[in-house]
Amino acid sequence: MPRKRKEDQKSLMNAEEKPKKLKSKDKDVEDCQTYAQKLKKKMDHKALRGKEVEETPIHESILVNREDTLLRLKPRVSPYTVQVTRPSYTKSHNLAHQLHGYSMGVPRKTLYESTTKCVIDMLSEMQISTMTSPFDRRVTAVEWHPTNPGLVAVGSKGGDIFWWDTSDTNRQKFIQGMGAGGIINAIKFWPHNYSKILTAAVDGTITLNDIEGKNTQVLADTLNAHDFWYCSVDVHPERKFVAAGDNVGKLQFLSYEGKKTFEFRLHKNKITHCEFSPLEEWMLCTASTDHTVQIWDVRMIKDRSSSLCIMKHEKPVNSAYFSRTNGCRLLTTDQNNQVRVYLAPEWHLEKTILHPHRFFQHITPIKATWHPLLDLAVIGRYPDPNFAGYHDNELRTIDVIDVDTEKVMTKLHDPSATGLVCVNKFNSDGDTLLSGMGVNLLLWRRKEEAAKIQESFMSKLDGKSLDPSSHQGQTRSSRAGQSKRAGDKLKKTKDTTESKQTKSKLKLKTEEKHRGKK
Repeated sequence: MPRKRKEDQKSLMNAEEKPKKLKSKDKDVEDCQTYAQKLKKKMDHKALRGKEVEETPIHESILVNREDTLLRLKPRVSPYTVQVTRPSYTKSHNLAHQLHGYSMGVPRKTLYESTTKCVIDMLSEMQISTMTSPFDRRVTAVEWHPTNPGLVAVGSKGGDIFWWDTSDTNRQKFIQGMGAGGIINAIKFWPHNYSKILTAAVDGTITLNDIEGKNTQVLADTLNAHDFWYCSVDVHPERKFVAAGDNVGKLQFLSYEGKKTFEFRLHKNKITHCEFSPLEEWMLCTASTDHTVQIWDVRMIKDRSSSLCIMKHEKPVNSAYFSRTNGCRLLTTDQNNQVRVYLAPEWHLEKTILHPHRFFQHITPIKATWHPLLDLAVIGRYPDPNFAGYHDNELRTIDVIDVDTEKVMTKLHDPSATGLVCVNKFNSDGDTLLSGMGVNLLLWRRKEEAAKIQESFMSKLDGKSLDPSSHQGQTRSSRAGQSKRAGDKLKKTKDTTESKQTKSKLKLKTEEKHRGKK
């Protein structure tokens, strides 16, 4: 009986407590509704006073009981919103403003147009700040340092390598080549030690050169340079191996120690260019004189059937470069008059740009390269009488082409450098261009920087004479003086030759007269 009484008492107490809890919940709901009504009255009052104030939307969570929320916190009155203030960068031509505006959601078209104008204005004012002739044979390959915008490596037809710090004219290194038969077809900085340079040469070797000349290492050798030689090379810094293409269409993969891990004839003819994608580490592109450019997956490559995409061309192809902005475009140059642009991911043909740059045996093949900041193609012009739009005395310029509009945005030309400019490449900052014109190297800079370099060079010349065997750091004025001296020398030689010919003629006439008298 006592136990039963206790249970009855507990049930009675529980029955009394339940209405209390219900009352407390009803009270909270009433409080919330009252708060909402007060808030609405307040907003109506402000609107009546003539102030343009938007009503704060009442969120459904305001009617939720506080006890049912996490940690019994007060419900949110209005929904959570994030207000983004977009800067008005559409009128600014500052590149930093444009990039920040793009990250904040400024329309891409407006950004691209204004950024393009900023870069084109800079390029159109570029001048030759330095001209140097370190080689006795023509320039064949140029490669800028990937992180140091002032450091560049250049290869020549004679196998020479010129390591040049353009920010300091005193920092130069020269590696002597073998001369005839040592053409450097491709050159790359070694990714793990930038004092070493990787080259593919006609002497049949893939060589890792030390600029100090101490630890030169031959990674591959055909042992028969008369029949087989290397035409292209690239290095994969993440997977740590080297890809090289030769003159019969074979592609090879080499370890850093020189061990051959793959070899197969993927093209019918010479592989003129091979390059790893900056976007996808497994992707490799190869260009060939068999009129094709192909995309490969290095993880699955076995034979010709492993190709992911084949881009057929009308003529042999000199190069195929991935865009330096995002790696989603491919720029190809054939050996006639076409520059093509292919677009990822299916690598379909996006643009075909007609441009005169025909192939000739005794010049370095002309290749279009990318500007690092925008999708602008840079290529040397080789005027062709059979090309549409040709006119007499057409200049051999360096053309900067917008691949979206297919228009030539600007042309670089210097009256003191009238030769054919076959090799052109921008540094990583996009403010310095190195061009190869025969045996000469032309360094293009902004107008202000070029003027400063010329002033400093002329100040050094005061009271000093240049070494006649060296042409380092020649400015436009010094080259003009040199050409004038060369012209005077040629004139004197011509006059001397004419005087000798006149004297010999007079001598013959006098001899004939003497014979006639006898």
